[in-house]
Parts: sequence; structure tokens; C-alpha cells
Amino acid sequence: MGILKKIEEAIYDGDEDNILDLVQEALDGGISAERIIAEGGVVALDRLGEDFNNLEVFLPELMMGGDCMKMLIEKVKPFLEAGSSAFSGKVIIGCAKGDLHDIGKSLVATELAVHGFEVIDLGVDVSTNRFIETAEKENADIIAVSALLTTSQYYMEELINRLTDEGKRDKYRIAVGGGPISTEYARKIGADGYSRTANLAVTMAKGLMKMEPTKDFVSVVA
Repeated sequence: MGILKKIEEAIYDGDEDNILDLVQEALDGGISAERIIAEGGVVALDRLGEDFNNLEVFLPELMMGGDCMKMLIEKVKPFLEAGSSAFSGKVIIGCAKGDLHDIGKSLVATELAVHGFEVIDLGVDVSTNRFIETAEKENADIIAVSALLTTSQYYMEELINRLTDEGKRDKYRIAVGGGPISTEYARKIGADGYSRTANLAVTMAKGLMKMEPTKDFVSVVA
């Protein structure tokens, strides 16, 4: 079994005891940090996400895999090619209020950071107030909101409505994503962009940076 496959299996199994040693072995073998993330970590999380949707794994396994992925990312960060691209924009990202499922969000944050975006990750269960306050403080270009729970996706619309009511909507490009979110829903609530997967989020974010907020819509699904 190749080292990248071993990393994939370790993350899938939530093997925190061995993941760092496996990542170090891959680095020592000359495998790039980008490949370790994409061909080891991302593949494992995609499998976990699919199996979670099919009720073949459950929340504890999902969270353990996510913790392993965070360990992997921290390990390889110093080895990421500096400026895989020039500065692309500043993104505030977080899971909507009430949502504690951060695997997908963390993966999007990593992909964006690797591709030149400055990313401020607010974590999980983020209130509308905190999204807005942080975006204003940091002079953000994009506010990206993730939700896996249908009960939390409401707060995406609340965020957009609040920005509109306060006369701030045209300051930020709003991107949404997550299991229950679709292109149709994103358009309905007045978001600027939607991405179906983490790796496609980079394409979406770069598309958003080429347009003015509320002037167009960017959907990347394949």
C-alpha cells in the first residue's frame, strides 16, 4: 500500500496515533504537501462524507476523521508552496449558527489558503453578528458560510437580510455551501456564489473576486 493510501486510510479511520508519522514519511519521500492534502486527506474526507450520507459511518467517525485532517494540515503547512498564487482576496469563513460540522468548512478554508486567499476561519456555530463584525473589522472580500444542518441554513438568509437592511450588502460577496445547500437555494436567498465541493470552492471564489457583490452569481458544481 502506497504512503498516500495509508494516509487516506488513517484519516478515514480517525487514527490520530499514526497520522503524523505517515505524513512525515510522505514528506521525507519527496511528496509535496499539496499532493498529501489532495490525494491523502481530501480523498479520505470525501469517502467519509459519502459514507455519512449513506448512513455507513456516523458523527463520531466523521469528527475523528476531521480531527486527523486538521493534524495533517498543521503538519504540512510549513511545506506548502509559498504563494501557490498571488494574493487572491480575504475570506471570512465559518459554519452557520447551530452547526458544529466543520470538516467541509475546514477543507474549503485549506483549499482557499493554498490558492492565495487570506482566510480567517471563525470555526463552528458562528452567529450572524460575528460574521458581520469580523468582515467589517478585517475588510473582507468574501463571507463564506457553511451548513450541514437544514436548521442552520436559515442563518445564511438571515445574514444576507441583515447586511441588506444595514446598507452593507454591496460590500461583501456572500458564498454558501454544505450538504443541504443547492444552486437554487443560494440564488433564492440572494447569495453571490455556491460551490458543491471544497476543491471547486477555489474556482468559485476566484470567480467572485472578478465581480462586484450582488451583480452576478457564480455556481460551480462540476
